[in-house]
Amino acid sequence: MNKLIIPAILVIFALWILLQLALGGDVFKNPLNYFILITVFFLFIKQAKEK
Repeated sequence: MNKLIIPAILVIFALWILLQLALGGDVFKNPLNYFILITVFFLFIKQAKEK
C-alpha cells in the first residue's frame, strides 16, 4: 500500500471534522465519522501487517 494513503485520509478527515464544527454540527452524532475512523483503523492495521 502506498505510504501516502493513510496520511491523506487523515488530513481529509481532519478537514471534514473542522467543517462540521464550523457549520455547528454535532461531531459525535454523525455516524459517518465513526465509519471513517473504523476504516482508517483497519487500513493502519493492514499497513502494519505489510511491514
